[in-house]
Amino acid sequence: MHRTIAIVAVTCAAILISANPGPASAEKSAAQMKAALDTRAEAFGVDYVPVGAVRSGGMSEGQSVEFLEVLRRGACYRVLAVGGDEITDLDLRVLKGGAQVAADQGAVADPYAVMCAEADGEVKLRLQVYAGHGPYALQLYAESRQNGTASAEEAAVALALDESADHAAAGMEALGDAYIGTLGHRNAATFDVVLPEARCYKFLGAGGAGVQDLTLTVEVDGKEVAADRISGVRPAAQWCAPGRAAATIKVAMYGGAGAFAVGVYAAKRAIGTPEKVGGAEADFIANRIRQLHAQFGKGRAAVMQVVRGNLATNGEQVFNAKLTAGHCYTIIGAGAPSVKDLDVVLLDKDRAELQKDQSFDGYAVMDTAPCPRFTGTYVVKIRVSKGAGQFGAQVFSD
Repeated sequence: MHRTIAIVAVTCAAILISANPGPASAEKSAAQMKAALDTRAEAFGVDYVPVGAVRSGGMSEGQSVEFLEVLRRGACYRVLAVGGDEITDLDLRVLKGGAQVAADQGAVADPYAVMCAEADGEVKLRLQVYAGHGPYALQLYAESRQNGTASAEEAAVALALDESADHAAAGMEALGDAYIGTLGHRNAATFDVVLPEARCYKFLGAGGAGVQDLTLTVEVDGKEVAADRISGVRPAAQWCAPGRAAATIKVAMYGGAGAFAVGVYAAKRAIGTPEKVGGAEADFIANRIRQLHAQFGKGRAAVMQVVRGNLATNGEQVFNAKLTAGHCYTIIGAGAPSVKDLDVVLLDKDRAELQKDQSFDGYAVMDTAPCPRFTGTYVVKIRVSKGAGQFGAQVFSD
């Protein structure tokens, strides 16, 4: 089944901004508050689907909390909140750039606000107790605008897919519409897609309520080229095509049942003859680079062969990398199990430090930030700060 769900994705990143909430009343648990919120939402109908997690906590009279949300142009939203039995006036306001764009009306314990976004942008949801004290719960909902008879569950998984793509396929372009459908336990579905040219592609899936284990595989000419069989509900796989290719995507429901969505995303820049991720080897370091690239590589293509070495504690090795202005890069380094802390440092041609990996692991993943403003030869320094042993490093570009 190939349906198009015309919903706008939302990236939810709730952040507590104002005064810390006071102690919650024992009158209702968090689960009871969520149930009260669900009952309130049902009274408004099923044309809106929840986005992100329920925010809950407790406040004393006069206290407030704030949450940041990113809204997308053209989408309409509803914010619902409920207060506990001891709260008689709970105020809800939506602010953008310091100006109020929506608010509840009157002194109520279950306020709501509605708004439509004219442009992508961040808003602040402010919740304040004017009278009473106790627990609260708040949820953001996005309108499900459908061009067919798609269910609310299908609309919800389309939103979940877009949320995954905001992170796992950042900087990439959606290749056509998402594939939306439902599957029973131990059932599978396949979709054919044409990968138009030599690019790196990411294949993402998202399962809805009731889905416990969704897997995804990609085949080209009958041969599997990418897969994610790790138990979970949001599989992700990646493959860099050497040229135009016809691919078959298979999703299988190994646990649970319900709605799912699958999307294909392409790197913005076509590649010529890409280097192989991890190199030609099949040892621990090569496989570790491939694993890290699939997880953090953002669909970027390998633009250099793997640089390898063997370092003692506090040892360093450098290599040159030609970076082009207007493109962004990811540098991945992986050490053998005996390497406990591997660092990557990016230097300019004069050996002045531009950026440094801040992790304390046996691997390093560093995105250029900012991306190079000048084309030229840069220097990448690999350092083993703890442990010793072999390492490999590779540079990837969008």
